Amino acid sequence: MNAIKQFLLMMIMMSLIISGCSKNENDTNDKNLESVPVELGSLECGNLEETLSLTGNIQPWKKINVAPSVPGTVDRIYVDRGDRVRQGQLLAELDTRATKLRLEQAKAGLSVAKAAYEDASRNWDRIKELHEKGTVSPQQFEKMQVGFKAGQAQLEQAQAAFNLAEYQLEVSMMNAPFAGVITGKYMNEGEMINPSMPGSRGVLTLMDISKVKIEVNISENQFAKVTIGLPVSVTVDAYPDEKFDGEVSIVNEAADPMSRTFAVEITVPNSDEKLKAGMFARVEIMTEKRISVWILSVDAVFAEQGNDYVYVVNENQAARRLVKLGLHQGEQVELISGLDESEQFVIVGKEMLKDGATVTVQSR
Repeated sequence: MNAIKQFLLMMIMMSLIISGCSKNENDTNDKNLESVPVELGSLECGNLEETLSLTGNIQPWKKINVAPSVPGTVDRIYVDRGDRVRQGQLLAELDTRATKLRLEQAKAGLSVAKAAYEDASRNWDRIKELHEKGTVSPQQFEKMQVGFKAGQAQLEQAQAAFNLAEYQLEVSMMNAPFAGVITGKYMNEGEMINPSMPGSRGVLTLMDISKVKIEVNISENQFAKVTIGLPVSVTVDAYPDEKFDGEVSIVNEAADPMSRTFAVEITVPNSDEKLKAGMFARVEIMTEKRISVWILSVDAVFAEQGNDYVYVVNENQAARRLVKLGLHQGEQVELISGLDESEQFVIVGKEMLKDGATVTVQSR
């Protein structure tokens, strides 16, 4: 009998021990679940910008392939690649010996035609006076009239021939239409050129890079944000630590039918000519800017059913708070409403929280 009692007593004691251990473990787990370690952040006042990041190739402000308007033999080329030239400077010319002779011939023919016209004009004036007095026959009057008109036509023909010869000489001389730098040379002296032939690149290429332009493409949902005059920041690999300021100069009103994008042209001053045609450019177009606004970290924000929330902490208790946000810039976002400037919010640990949860604040 005593053995049975001892056995029952031992079973009761073991049950109590196991129960006690289990209770302590559950208490610890409950305690761990109720207190969530978090890190907090505070609102900051500052400026935010919204930008579009795009890429494009740098193009010269002006570019022209210098070529004569008439075919001929290249007689002289006065410049080479890399040379800087002024507006109106003579760059190259064709062999103009034949053209100059034709001009002299046309000049002489014009002088003869002028003299003949002046003589016919004087005779015509006299015959008109006599005709009014009735002292000449109709046949004489008509003959003088025909002679005057013929002299007038010959003068016009001679003038046209002179103008053509003068034009042919003028277009045989290749002058710079604007100041710039020679970036290409495609012919040598003595070679024949026919600018009307397909594929002809002319004699030289002249570029103006005192300012440059960059064409980028934007999508339809970006179109309303981009307007003429917006400031632009440009970087290139050649100068990784330098930014070049420009602005939006053209926004195409029609989308490309293939890509469904809109072309945007950006103008960048380039007085030191660091930017070269063909460079790959990274472009930041600033579409909006906010001055002195309240800023919070995007790490604090979470979304539910289309709304944005943060957890604020008061006396070690988390409370879910609906917030309204504005501009985003990197890891920062503008707070429009929902928080007081003195309130702190959860930066790290929000994924483990529920509304009303107890938190343990840890230093960052």
